[in-house]
Amino acid sequence: MDLLTQKLSRLFKARWLIGFAAIFAVLCASMLVLEFTNRYNGGIWLRDFQVFYRAGGRIIAGEDLFRPVRDGYYNYKYSPTAAIAFIPFSLIPFQAAEVVYWLFVSAMVIAGFFLSLAIIYPDFRNADPKKFNLLLIAAALILGVHIWSELTLGQVNHLLLVMYLAIAWLFTKQKPLLLSFIWAFSLFFKPFGLIFLPYFILRKRYREVAYFIGFSVLLFILPVIFYGGRFLDQQRIWISEISLELGSKGNLFQPGNHTLVSFIAQHSPLSSLDPGSGYLTIYKILVMTMVVLLALLVIRKGNGIQHGEALDFAFLLALTPLLSYTSNNAFGLVELAVFLLLFNFTKLKTWEKITAGVGFVLIGGNFYNQLPSEWGVSFYEYYDSISLLTIGTIMLLVSVVMMRWRATL
Repeated sequence: MDLLTQKLSRLFKARWLIGFAAIFAVLCASMLVLEFTNRYNGGIWLRDFQVFYRAGGRIIAGEDLFRPVRDGYYNYKYSPTAAIAFIPFSLIPFQAAEVVYWLFVSAMVIAGFFLSLAIIYPDFRNADPKKFNLLLIAAALILGVHIWSELTLGQVNHLLLVMYLAIAWLFTKQKPLLLSFIWAFSLFFKPFGLIFLPYFILRKRYREVAYFIGFSVLLFILPVIFYGGRFLDQQRIWISEISLELGSKGNLFQPGNHTLVSFIAQHSPLSSLDPGSGYLTIYKILVMTMVVLLALLVIRKGNGIQHGEALDFAFLLALTPLLSYTSNNAFGLVELAVFLLLFNFTKLKTWEKITAGVGFVLIGGNFYNQLPSEWGVSFYEYYDSISLLTIGTIMLLVSVVMMRWRATL
């Protein structure tokens, strides 16, 4: 055993791939543990993946995707185009598909880490392996709760994150065609990718924007293969579902709303106003205007900085869950910002290191909701009620912005 430990220690210090391998091994081992401990209850149960699995089977059969009465809470709410991506999983038995999907998402976690590094530190494979592996594992621990939720629920937030990271990496590599296809395809899951549109226009990347529009149209039409002329009915229902969901999330004082406008409103005298007050509308416009101006300043400040796109995309991705009311798991979009700060930690001033450190803890600190205990649930409810995820994300953004202001990145 000692010999094995020594050999692994030497590899950890000499091979940068060991960090990736260790993380992937832990994710796979976790699946085996869950499968074994739940074997009498059918093994692992990825509740959200079941929705996607069912959608894949329905679209290949040309059946209606949206059946809210029959499906209840687990009603499919994504586009017909997104359902096409799950056809391969629907061709095998559900329990086997769950295992395959877990492995697939685990591989996407590694791909996301690799892309994050390739964006912010293109020469990372020539770095000190020991330092590299330690920082990689630190990032995995910070982001662990979001990754774990994605795996155990079978969600798509991490797949979207990898798409966005691929867009950022392809942006640096001047690969407009593949970039635009991935960008367009991501919209049919969730519209978060629209946050890149002003950035591409500002950077005068009009070719990517044109390709993006073209691919969006083609992907919108793609379900015609399965539905014929009925595909428009499915798309109309999808758009209606989006409108209903956005309407239900308009209340700034709704529990679980961790957007920036909601956080400020809930913890200020604005909380005494009626949710339908016109003053709140004015307030929303003011806050959004300030955010847009800040984003413009950050991006323009990066003109002329080598590899400045890394910070631009890290800023935009971390900003996304603060602008769009979504699940807590979407805060995993801070991944690029986490890697950026970890691999440039020594460049931060003391107060910036403290700010980033607290941000890391708050982003990754809600693991208590994974514990099957009363105190764990109570802690999570408190954590959620005061929007510590929002505070942690703001702290990371402050650290990122300060790096740009001092032209560090």
